[in-house]
Order: sequence, then structure tokens, then C-alpha cells
Amino acid sequence: MAKALLEDILEEELSRAFEVKDREALKRYVRVVVESFSEKSDIKELGYETKEGFKLISKDLLIISDRLMELKKDISEVREETKKEISEIREDIRLLIEMMNKRFEEQREYTDKRFEELLHYSDKRFEDINKRFEDINKRFEDVNKRFEDMNRSLNLLTWMVGIGFTVITVLIAVFRFIH
Repeated sequence: MAKALLEDILEEELSRAFEVKDREALKRYVRVVVESFSEKSDIKELGYETKEGFKLISKDLLIISDRLMELKKDISEVREETKKEISEIREDIRLLIEMMNKRFEEQREYTDKRFEELLHYSDKRFEDINKRFEDINKRFEDVNKRFEDMNRSLNLLTWMVGIGFTVITVLIAVFRFIH
């Protein structure tokens, strides 16, 4: 009965450990191995070695499990630190963007103010130039008025001289005719 149990255990463990292509060949192999340990002490030693092997595997699995838990904890810590750093970087970027926007707004306000000053200055200069032109136009109007006054005076003088010559010519013609 112990042989059958040992055969079942070995068959089950080997089928788990290796990919089995032929189940019958596995059973024959297990029978050969178990029969080669025909004595009970051999079987007991094999059972003891198997138990020890399982214990070692179990210890290794516990160590691996503990190490995996530590790694999982480390990964969680790194993840949290990374999230915190990303959050800080995002805050820094947000502050930089706000500073840039503020600077752009200040620059725009300065440019607008400067442009308004230039416009005001140009308007004032144009007004001064327009005033000068108005003064010059007034002078020309005054000169034109004087020329018109002189022109009227000369026209009047010309008419008077013309009338005077006409009267003298008529008087001379009348005196010659009378005499």
C-alpha cells in the first residue's frame, strides 16, 4: 500500500513539475523508480527527502513572498514619491505660466501706454503744425487783402488817370475846336 501511495505522489508531483506527453510512460517510470527502492527504509528515506524538499520549497516560497511584499511596498513608496514630485512639477509649471502671463500682461500694458503716449505726442505735433499752417494762411490772407486793397487803389488810380487824360483830351479837343 505504501508503494501505491508513493507512486501516486510521485506521479502527481512529476506531472505538475513537467509537461507530460505520455501518461502511461510516466506511470511506468514511477513504478520503476519505486521498485528500485524496494526496501521500506529506502521508501521512508525517499518520503523524508521529499518532505524536506517540500519544506525547503515552502521556505523558499515564503522568502520569495516576503521579498515580493517588500518590493510591492517599495514600488508603492516610489509611486507616491513620483506622484508627489509630479504634483510639485505641475505646481511649478503653473506658477511659471502665471508669471509669464503676468509679464506678458505688463508688457502689453507698457506697450499700450507707450503707444498712447506716441499717439498723443504725434497728435500734439500735428496740432502745432496745423497751428503754424493756420498762422501762415492768416498771413497769406493778410497779404492777399493788402494786395486786393492795393489793387483797388491802383484800379481807382488807373481809372482816375484814364478819366483825367480823357477829360484833358476832350478839353484840348474842345479848345482847338473853339479856337
